[in-house]
Formats: sequence, C-alpha cells, structure tokens
Amino acid sequence: MAALGPSPWPPLLIPAPTVPLLLLLLLLLASAHPQGLSGMPGEPSLGESSSGEDVLGVEDLPSQEDAPGEADPPGGEDPPGGNSEAQKEDSLKLEDLPTVEPPEDSQGPHEDGKGGGHSLWSYRGTLLWPQVSPACAGRFQSPVDIRLELTSFCRALQPLELLGYELQSLPELSLFNNGHTVQLTLPPGLKMALGPGQEYRALQLHLHWGTSDRPGSEHTVNGHRFPAEIHVVHLSTAFSEFHEALGRPGGLAVLAAFLQESPEENSAYEQLLSHLEEISEEGAKIEIPGLDVSALLPSDLSRYYRYEGSLTTPPCSQGVIWTVFNQTVKLSAKQLHTLFVSLWGPHDSRLQLNFRAAQPLNGRVIEASFPAAGVDSSPEPVPMNSCLAAGDILALVFGILFAATCVALLIQLWRQHRYRSETKDGASYSPAEMTETGA
Repeated sequence: MAALGPSPWPPLLIPAPTVPLLLLLLLLLASAHPQGLSGMPGEPSLGESSSGEDVLGVEDLPSQEDAPGEADPPGGEDPPGGNSEAQKEDSLKLEDLPTVEPPEDSQGPHEDGKGGGHSLWSYRGTLLWPQVSPACAGRFQSPVDIRLELTSFCRALQPLELLGYELQSLPELSLFNNGHTVQLTLPPGLKMALGPGQEYRALQLHLHWGTSDRPGSEHTVNGHRFPAEIHVVHLSTAFSEFHEALGRPGGLAVLAAFLQESPEENSAYEQLLSHLEEISEEGAKIEIPGLDVSALLPSDLSRYYRYEGSLTTPPCSQGVIWTVFNQTVKLSAKQLHTLFVSLWGPHDSRLQLNFRAAQPLNGRVIEASFPAAGVDSSPEPVPMNSCLAAGDILALVFGILFAATCVALLIQLWRQHRYRSETKDGASYSPAEMTETGA
C-alpha cells in the first residue's frame, strides 16, 4: 500500500510581507490629527527673488514689535525719515477700546468694498468691534502673524496672473478719504485668477500705515510690523454684487504687500501720494488719472503666503482668501512721511496707526508658494509637510497596501501552483518505472 504523501493543498496563510504593512496602517490611523497632515510645520524661509530685488529676509524685518492694541494718541507731525526705536510691550488699555459712535454724529455709512459703515467703529482698539458686527468675534479673522517656521510649502500655489491692471490715464479714478484709510476705486476689467475656476475682479485698493516712528502694517512676520501695507480687494466672478460674497468661502480675495523705506522714490506710488493733501479732510474725494495698479505691487508674484481669513474692518466677514507677498515694495522716507501725516480722520484727529492687531490662527495653516532656502525645487516626491490633505495621504497608503497585498497573494498562488506541479510529477512515476529508467 503506498504511503500517504503530503497534501497537494498547503494551507493558505496571510503572506508575511503584509504584516508590517498592516501595523503601519494602524499606526497612521492612531496618530491622525484633526487638522490633517497638511498642518505639519514646514520650513519655508524668506530668500531672494529671482529678479534680485529685496524680499522679506530676516535682515529686512523692522526692529519695532507692536503689541496688539498699541496706539499713539493722534496729532502732531513726525519729522520725515525719523529713526525708529524699539517699542515697549503694550497691554490693552481702557482708552484703547473702540468708540461706537451714534449714527446722528456721522455723515452716513461709507461702503468701501470692505464692508461696514465707517461711522460706527474706531481704530482705538478692537475689543468692542463685535458690537458693531458679530463676525468680528469669529475664529478665523485677519490679519495674522506669519510665523515662518510654521508655514507649509504647497506646490499647488502657482504664480499669480494679473490682467488689465495697467490702466490708462483716462478714465479717471476716484480717490477717497473715508475717515479710516485712503481708498482708490478701480474700474471693471481688472481680473485675477487664483487657480482653475477661481477668477476674481478688482474692486478697490487701500493702505494701512503707522507713523514715522511706529510701523503700521496689518500683517506681521515673526511678530515684526512693517511701516505700511497695501491691500487690493477682489470679488469672485461667481457673484455680481459685493454684499452677496460677504461670508461666502472664497467670495472675496485680497492681495497684500508690505511697504518699506528705501533711498529711492517710487514713481508709481507718487501718483497716489501726491494727491493726499487734496483729500486731507474726512469724506473728501477727488478724481485722479488712471495708473498702473500692478506697479503698486511687488514685481515677483510667484512667492507669497496664502491663508483663509476675514476682512480686517467691520463687518469682519470671513471666507476671504488672503495672498501676502514675500517681496516688499520700497518707498522713500519722504513718501512714507507723506502717507503718515497727510490725512485726518474723525474728531479732527490725524489718520494714523489704522491697523488691526494680529488675530489668532486657531488651527489654520498658512501655506507658502515657495520652499525653504536651499531646498531643491525640482519635481520630487511631495514632502509630508506639503498641502496634501490627510485624506490624500491615507488614500495613498491604502493604495500601496492594496498593491502589496495583491503582489503577495500572487506570489502565494504561484508557489501553490508550483508545489502542485512538483507533487504531480513525482507521483506519476512508480518505483518499478524509476528502476527501469535508471537501468
């Protein structure tokens, strides 16, 4: 009787290579963070632009550090080109709280493309702004402090393209002192795209500034404030009216750039600043020749920071897409002084320090369109601190695990087939046949 040989069907076990992959999947699921992997800190730094112009390097950061709520009493001219001194840490004072003025004392609300009636709030602090507009107490407000070490490099952020920003001298544009800033209304035809399906048209631009010895930009970089900041406000083409876009995600977009002191005069800004004396009083408005709006922004539109925030004045509507350029714009000391001392606001007070304090990020991630200095920007595998969402990373991991499991299963089936073939071949020869064959 022939001896029983091994079974031609060995047990099908889980392939050994899949065990560590399953363990890896469990670790990823256990360590998942609510903000996703896109919130992991990256290391984009402020380097030089390809054009060789100045950008936001550490050496460019001003020495002043303004604490939220800091404000000098208005009035008194500052000498042009005055040297800046380090500022002391401030805390919010009672006199820094905003005043909510009665409507009868005003000339009526002024819509500025940022929203809100200008007669109802003041820059003497912001703690009472939620009484003017509840949205000012929202979690995702602007401006913010851009901490370079916490920004996240995102390859999807492409250079911006501006169309129709080079305006001719005619038609003329309206320049307006609304009591809180100087605003230039822009005509139809200025278009910008933040990405596929994200088209916007420019509405207006305005400035925020300090004094000759106190910087006044709204956004800060590593806690440092710049002398001034320009904002160009845009409306999504998905909406026909400004009020329709308020509070809608991506309904509004703002381009922002920091203004710094330079030995040379900026001819593009001179076309604005030379008219400020004509609108020195609150409510004054004049018509000025059209100008090249793109010349008011940095020449390098490829390096910037991106985050979602809000309008920086009441109604503080959220859902605004902010683009803060890495390259600064240079003005002469005389030009900055003209900006600091030319305009007057409510109650015959000089219009200065018209910026809101930095707001908490509350879990938001500021993305950067450029990598850290010294990092090769050639197409390489996307790093973990890129703008990929957690779902994208997990989908990639699941795909790899599925592929590895399929390969391991195919190997196991091939081994079974080979084992059956060898067993069948060995059983086809009897001992007698094997002896005859050997003879």
